[in-house]
Amino acid sequence: MKTKTYVLFLFIFIYFQPCKAQQTQTELPIIENYTKGELELKVTPFGLENPISVGKVTADGTIHFNWNSDISSIKDPQFFMSSIKNTVGMTFCNDKEIEQSNEEAKASNTKELLLYKYGQPVGALYPATQKEIEDNTGENRYKSLVLGSTISWAYSDSDVVFKAKCTVNMERENVYDFKEVTSYTIHFKKGWNIILNTLLEKEDWKNGEELGSLPKTMTKTSITKIPTTINWYLNYWANDELLEIKHQLLTKTPITKEHYENWLPKKLGKLERTGYEIGKELERMPTKNNVNLLFEKGSKKIDLTIVDCAGNKDAVSAYTLIMDMASRDWKDNTETGYNSATEMDGKRVMTEYNEKEAKTILNYNANGRFLIKAEAIDLTPEELWATLQNLQLEKLITP
Repeated sequence: MKTKTYVLFLFIFIYFQPCKAQQTQTELPIIENYTKGELELKVTPFGLENPISVGKVTADGTIHFNWNSDISSIKDPQFFMSSIKNTVGMTFCNDKEIEQSNEEAKASNTKELLLYKYGQPVGALYPATQKEIEDNTGENRYKSLVLGSTISWAYSDSDVVFKAKCTVNMERENVYDFKEVTSYTIHFKKGWNIILNTLLEKEDWKNGEELGSLPKTMTKTSITKIPTTINWYLNYWANDELLEIKHQLLTKTPITKEHYENWLPKKLGKLERTGYEIGKELERMPTKNNVNLLFEKGSKKIDLTIVDCAGNKDAVSAYTLIMDMASRDWKDNTETGYNSATEMDGKRVMTEYNEKEAKTILNYNANGRFLIKAEAIDLTPEELWATLQNLQLEKLITP
């Protein structure tokens, strides 16, 4: 069964003047109900390893764009650029009409506005007339498309006028048979340019119990000013608590070898120190800023490693990983004991206990900077934890 749905899409018609590439914006857009503080805006049309700063979002949610057309710092930008036809998404057409003023022009499109904090991506902005338009791809094509507009940006290496019409014959036997038409009106100047992408009409279809819709009429037009009908939707994925912890750890001064040597305890509870090593190379730990200590008394043994995560990006990631893994209570029983995460005296601790071999491993974070791993023989988790309370880690921090 075939059902055609014609929807008139009413919006404020914008007259486009192909005079200049995009300049710094004067009418500032805003993100509603914004609470994430000041963030930097970046785009990555020349690869994720080459993010380009294009402005910021201030604490009140106001978006300040500053599109700098100087890409001299990008190595081999032409590698990331394509023809204007490909840049604007004109690929397969059953029938096409193209007028282009500069056949040599190349461009690179960026659809994501990334948000950065402390030098790492924490979210993205999605500019559209309705939030639901974000779902117009993938599996949602088998639901119902939403009419409206989005905007994207493209960097062009030269001035070019590109006018085109692409027609694709869409046919599925006894379900639908129509022409998908996309019209392109592109006036790029060298530098950054805005593209308004609009879905004007869709084709709804039904096949038994299966329902869906497909794009029918679309336009892609270069513009010099962001329409007031565009809203700004925030997709924020960062864990702010962990992000702040990472930032604080990276700004702290690492502990020196001399300071470790001056701190080394001769005893831990009733166990005597029998050896130590500063700067040990540890498996899966990308820093040698650590101290490993051995304690013994009779059959009881403790192999203790303290890693200072300050100032090391990879070590900081390991610190926050332990935080995440130990953040909730869980317990898995094994053939010889159990593995768990729980709270011990106010600290989140991960435990591996082999009752058959009387072996205990405790992993936890301490003093806002240390990763602690304690491996013990002939000590239960509770006994090992009680013994570790004799560590005076605050003295290791104090100069």
